[in-house]
Amino acid sequence: MRIALASILTFVALISFGQTEVQVTTNDQEPIPGAKFNAISISDSSHVIRQIADNNGIIRLQNTEGKYIVCITYYGYDAYVDTVELNTLNHVVMQQPQLLDEVVVTAQSQATSVENAVQKVTVINSDQIQRSGANNLSDILTYQTGIRLSQDNVLGSSMDLGGISGQNVKILVDGVPVIGRQNGNVDLSQINLNNVERIELVEGPLSVNYGTNALAGTVNIITKKKGHKGFTAEIIPYYETIGNYNLSGLVAVNRNGHNITLDGGRNYFDGWTGNDPFIEFPKERLADTNRVKTWKPKEQYFAGARYSHHNERWTTSVFGKYFDELIINRGMPSAPYYETAFDDYYHTQRMDVGWTNDFLFKKSKLRVLLAYNDFKRTKNTYFEDLTTLDEVLAQTTGAQDTSRFNQFTGRFIYNGELGKKLAYQVGADLNHSSGWGRRIEAGQQEIGDYAGFVTVDWKLMDSLTIKPGVRYAYNTAYASPLIPSLNILHRIKRFSIRGSVAHGFRAPDLKELYMDFVDVNHNITGNQDLQAEDSWNYSLFVNWMKLTKKNAMLKLEYGAYYNDIDNLITLGIVDNNAYTYINIGEYSTIGQQISAIYRSKRWQVNVNATYIGRYNPDAQTTSVEPYSFSPELGAQLNYTIIKNHLQANVFYKYNGRLQSFYINEADEVERTIQSDYHILDASLTSDFFKQKQLRITLGAKNILNVKQVNVIGQSQGVHSSASNFNAGRGFSMFLSLRYRFTSKPKKDEN
Repeated sequence: MRIALASILTFVALISFGQTEVQVTTNDQEPIPGAKFNAISISDSSHVIRQIADNNGIIRLQNTEGKYIVCITYYGYDAYVDTVELNTLNHVVMQQPQLLDEVVVTAQSQATSVENAVQKVTVINSDQIQRSGANNLSDILTYQTGIRLSQDNVLGSSMDLGGISGQNVKILVDGVPVIGRQNGNVDLSQINLNNVERIELVEGPLSVNYGTNALAGTVNIITKKKGHKGFTAEIIPYYETIGNYNLSGLVAVNRNGHNITLDGGRNYFDGWTGNDPFIEFPKERLADTNRVKTWKPKEQYFAGARYSHHNERWTTSVFGKYFDELIINRGMPSAPYYETAFDDYYHTQRMDVGWTNDFLFKKSKLRVLLAYNDFKRTKNTYFEDLTTLDEVLAQTTGAQDTSRFNQFTGRFIYNGELGKKLAYQVGADLNHSSGWGRRIEAGQQEIGDYAGFVTVDWKLMDSLTIKPGVRYAYNTAYASPLIPSLNILHRIKRFSIRGSVAHGFRAPDLKELYMDFVDVNHNITGNQDLQAEDSWNYSLFVNWMKLTKKNAMLKLEYGAYYNDIDNLITLGIVDNNAYTYINIGEYSTIGQQISAIYRSKRWQVNVNATYIGRYNPDAQTTSVEPYSFSPELGAQLNYTIIKNHLQANVFYKYNGRLQSFYINEADEVERTIQSDYHILDASLTSDFFKQKQLRITLGAKNILNVKQVNVIGQSQGVHSSASNFNAGRGFSMFLSLRYRFTSKPKKDEN
């Protein structure tokens, strides 16, 4: 027995010694498992080699003399064809397709293409992120129609999706909810994009799949999981003339089915005001009135680690992330001598740890996700002596505060099939949230939400798929309703029709119920009498797609939707400059959108337009119109000047006039109008070396030099004083570099 085993091992070793490894990857060095390899000998056409790449994208070939015609294919990528000697071939980069759609996973029973997804999904890939010079989620969503961004210098960037505010938008990172909402919104500028593979945006309720906060839509950030086999290192410096100095990096080791990835970086912004020079490097300045910045100085540190291992039966992954941000709000020097001032320091810390495991069966998969998220925000106000630079903690009410929130998430999803026409997903969600702080009622509060859900993809015929779903949850604070949904995809030749009816539900969170937020800029109190939000969404999207004879694609789409919400939670004025959360009864939005996409070997053009109507609740008792409509227009152009080496990019967004009505303290109807404005960015992206190890992006942001947008009428925000809307930081230039070094093992160690 031992002799036989030794003989087998010797034979395997001899075979392995004579092997050549070829790894197939994407542009971002992501392995492509399942890529098909075909080679035909030039000297003997009967000699054909066929192989399929393993989980690491590796194809193992026995060393063979002579030249071969090699063809490597994989769905969604352009075929690789070349004539080479096999013993010299070790790495093949397959190009991202010009015509086919990316794969999506959000709310899907199995990974599928955008075109085959029953829901309407928009994908922003890493290439778009790099070409735009975006550093965080707020930067890249600036160009998306249907999304309105707003900026608070203390609370950060927030979004409005389809006319519904950000507390109804679920933000996920690899399926894990992002916590730490301020004024109901996640600060989008705290979500860095240094290690992101793609962003999946689903409009409309996904409450069946993700529960509360997914009433308006879901944004799922998908990070990179697998690296190039062997060793990979990346460094990404970024500079922008408004005072952004960023540096991030990554190292990864992928051997024998084990993958370890470490990433981290620092983002620094030295603040900006309208009279700053075009280029200004950090330096010592006089402590005078110029110390006050419209956009506050900000410093961020972030780090992450992930270990994963896979084999034919399962894939396991353990991850951890840490984020640290400091915002400095320097106050105006006090009269008459301007020698003292009050400065606010806002310190945010995030920590996320988790474990995922995918158990793979013959026709099914079980995913287990366990995650713990911790969010801590500390505010300190100092009394500054600007002559001696001494500082002491201020003793005024609300000057010092610390609040902390955490959440435990357990998610269990089983994906299976019943024949060729029916795929299903059965899941369970366990979520427990806690909050601590002096501004929270009784110092500590907790909410639990425990749910089960099921969705079915039923292919009635080749052209028709229906996807019903239902969710039931037990919430410790509110009685949750049964949440159903129905999505339909019907194909008729070149047309695809998507329709949906979906129920949404959102329970008030800990902050809306129990937390008071009062300082020099804000005066908000919690309301324990809030009712949960309840909604219905109706949508219809029709698209037409044609592939031309010149290998180009044209796609046109029209969509319409209606959101009907009961008990919408919003901020209402209690008395002068004091606000609390209230239910406003009925609220709705109605929208239409149209888009055109053209892609060819050199051009990628996306043009989108939306027209969104927001309901005016005061229309029930006053003569104001029921809806205030606002248009948006977006365009993204990418032109390949030199194939695989040089691209020109343009990003444009028009935000139309935004109008709203409210009742003032004298029971009079007031109107607020935010003027329209345009955002225009452009860049050049150049790749160097055969494997594109170096990418340089040079660009211009806010070319139209938008700074503040006029707001006509009294401001109806949570601030204690009215001001114009800060829409941009003026015209700037940026330079981004991304250098990747890879080292492949000399021989296979599996």
